[in-house]
Amino acid sequence: MDTLGKVQSVDKALLILKLLADKGREMKLTEISDELDINKSTLHGIISTLKYHGYVDQDGKTQKYRLGLYLIELGEIAARSLDIINITSPIIEQVSQKLRETVHIASLDNFEVVYVNKRESNQSMRIFTSIGSRNPAYCTGVGKAILAFLDDDIINGLIPDKLEQFTPNTITDRQKFKNSLKKIRENGYAFDREEFSVGLTCVAAPIFDSTGKAKYAISVSGPTVRMTEEKVRESIEIIREAALDISRKIGYRD
Repeated sequence: MDTLGKVQSVDKALLILKLLADKGREMKLTEISDELDINKSTLHGIISTLKYHGYVDQDGKTQKYRLGLYLIELGEIAARSLDIINITSPIIEQVSQKLRETVHIASLDNFEVVYVNKRESNQSMRIFTSIGSRNPAYCTGVGKAILAFLDDDIINGLIPDKLEQFTPNTITDRQKFKNSLKKIRENGYAFDREEFSVGLTCVAAPIFDSTGKAKYAISVSGPTVRMTEEKVRESIEIIREAALDISRKIGYRD
């Protein structure tokens, strides 16, 4: 063990797995040896051990190596063990302190959003919500941030023929709503400008999981009188950074 506390053989094994993951293809023993500067004899012993335990597979014809199926099982176990509340709590606390507004984490359930975590603003005039409460996805920032990154066929199956109007700003035309999702996908963030509640403005961004799917969304919400264009621009930057931070913590690789 060296001064950094690393076990060299374990370190090399992890470097092999990371290399195969980064390359995203099968590799010859010689390629791996050259890339990692590990002599073939040492490499063969390590990779044979990884193969024995299912972390690496070898093609019988080409003799090339690839990541093993056991890693999928481990990934699923890791994903199940992730606690979104514990992961997001310190981040949304920081965002709420920076912007002095209420911050939410939400997930999608059919055509509704469910709030799974929140930090309330400490200002007297603020939005009041509760964890576990639901709102329509099509007129909330968090809902649109998730919907925009779903496959088109899933979106088509979710959007009803008639969209209820909550405020004068609610998008009720099905095609206009789908067009708005395309813009959100291009920008990487979503707005709710008094679409669900008059006097409330929201900025949201998607949170991606290890499969690259929009699993959650994070938003900052505040009274429109405080959410000036300058503050909205600031919110976009902070919310997108927070969304990426959370995404990485739950396995997303950008």
